[in-house]
Amino acid sequence: MVESAKVVSGPSPPSRKLRSLIIYIFAGIALLVAIIAVAAPWAFSNAALRKEIAAQIRHVTGLAAISQGRAVFVVLPQPHISIDGVSFADPSGALRIDARYFKGYVRLAPLFAGRVEIASATLGQPDMHIDLDGRPMSPDSVIGRAADASPATAEAASADEARLGAVTLVDGRARLISKQLPPDLTIDAINMTLDWRKPGAAAIMTGQARIRGENAAMAAWIASPAGLLRGQQSALSLMIDAPSFSLSADGGLANMPKWQFNGHIHAAAPSVRTLLEQAGYFVPLPGPFNDFDANCEATIAAASAVLSGLHLQVDGNDFDGTLAFQARDGAPMLSGTLATNRLSLRPFLSRVSPATGRDGQWNRDPFDLKEYGSADLDFRISASHMLFSNFEIKDAAFSLMRNSRRVELTLAGAKAYQGTMKGRATFDVSDHGVAVQATGAISGADLAALSFDAFGSPEFYGALTGKANFEGAGASMSELMRNLDGTAQVDVAQGQLGGIDLDSVLHRIDKSPLALLADIHRGRTAFERAGFGLRFVKGVADIEEGKLENPSLRLGFGGTVDFGERGLDLHAVAMPSIGETKPAKEIPKFRFDVGGSWDDLAFTPDVRGLIRRSGAAAALFSQRPDVAKHLGRGGEDAK
Repeated sequence: MVESAKVVSGPSPPSRKLRSLIIYIFAGIALLVAIIAVAAPWAFSNAALRKEIAAQIRHVTGLAAISQGRAVFVVLPQPHISIDGVSFADPSGALRIDARYFKGYVRLAPLFAGRVEIASATLGQPDMHIDLDGRPMSPDSVIGRAADASPATAEAASADEARLGAVTLVDGRARLISKQLPPDLTIDAINMTLDWRKPGAAAIMTGQARIRGENAAMAAWIASPAGLLRGQQSALSLMIDAPSFSLSADGGLANMPKWQFNGHIHAAAPSVRTLLEQAGYFVPLPGPFNDFDANCEATIAAASAVLSGLHLQVDGNDFDGTLAFQARDGAPMLSGTLATNRLSLRPFLSRVSPATGRDGQWNRDPFDLKEYGSADLDFRISASHMLFSNFEIKDAAFSLMRNSRRVELTLAGAKAYQGTMKGRATFDVSDHGVAVQATGAISGADLAALSFDAFGSPEFYGALTGKANFEGAGASMSELMRNLDGTAQVDVAQGQLGGIDLDSVLHRIDKSPLALLADIHRGRTAFERAGFGLRFVKGVADIEEGKLENPSLRLGFGGTVDFGERGLDLHAVAMPSIGETKPAKEIPKFRFDVGGSWDDLAFTPDVRGLIRRSGAAAALFSQRPDVAKHLGRGGEDAK
């Protein structure tokens, strides 16, 4: 029996994965040694590093770099040059950057050839001063040569292929200077990256910054920055998203002869007024301007903007039309033509001081007109339905104009309560208050519906026609109403007067005059026509030629309306029409007064006259005149 021999095997060869790992390690070590070797001229010399970086920056951007801080060459984890305390500036002074540190990440291939080329850079805590009206790039830099090259030439094609890179700003701050910007426009907490690989390629900027204390995310894409610098147009996409506003823009950007954008814009803001006031601007109109959302085609330049095809939502109202802005010496101009199906004026009047105070009288507080800024306005607005307080107006076409310290509001025409109306008012603002001139007319309006919206109950019926022309001036609403002068005329056709039946009163006054007092407020008085005039003098209007007529009744009235004190003192006499055959002394007459505060008017019949017509009370006037006088003194003034 032969025993098989034992075979002892040697160690197994290394696996394929292990061999690959060993190769990578040795290759990495070799590469590291090579990088250190080629970087040796700069690795031990701060001056050499600073000089080389300054030359690179000068070559690409034309900016002069100055640094006295420590400079080191760092190999791992990515080869880069780090320099403390660096400043960059262009000869014209349009751009200056003071950074706490600079990190320049180098390209490997040029490094092996003994050259340092920066592929990307990081600036730590850069403090930037930027003059937007200047031109910081010198003509002998990569960017300058690309900007100066004529479009569609071999020179432009060559310049467009030069290498640039990416720049990252960490916790930066920028102060922007321009004739079109407020002097204190500062952006801080800037953390952004600009990736622009070569002049002919697109540039992409992403990151965030703090604008006026508010963090905003930003992103921008420019299709052809080099073409833009040459005066050509470039496609642009921009996005800004912040708590107080958001903006997106897509279109074309040009800088010749001046900067101009053409394209689509979508902007939204919870409150436009708050946003603009934080920026130092004041909205020249009342209202909160909340829930703002706008979509439009826009043409925007440094000193002007035109928004066409606009769909605007603000304060619960929707508008379509056009807006334009023009910056001018003295006061900017804001104009527009807008149309809406439904316009509620309630939000726009929410910031206006109430006309009356808590005591029920006119507000004595001075008008506050400073917050509405100094912009000139020219608006044309049409509304299918317009809501004003409790009133609704249809097919309204009105304009709002402001020039210097004059505001003009014109209602060219509108339908209201089955009638038509128009009017015009001007307000001249001065240091002493406001001077008002107003005219208006209404024709064929349903008085019942109008009185219901005005007073909560339809106490008056008929077709209303009226006109008014008045003026006044004052520093407060109270003072303004006390200075009203002018005239007005009111006529009503085919109507009814609620709260009293004067025909019944005249028929019963001879039979049971005192019994009238128990139910005098029942019923209505129908009439064919009624009217009166008003003549204002210093806030007090005399009632002229007041009359109400139907086939069997004539009512004449007069008195005064005190607009300054909000009071009424009216005296009226009702009698049968002229067709009655009785002698004048025997014609029954019913006298009454209406007076007091507008908020608490009192109806006072001529009690003494009713007692005189009562046979049962006749003895009181012959035997006890003092008693009769006491009973009837409430109607003394009505005689």
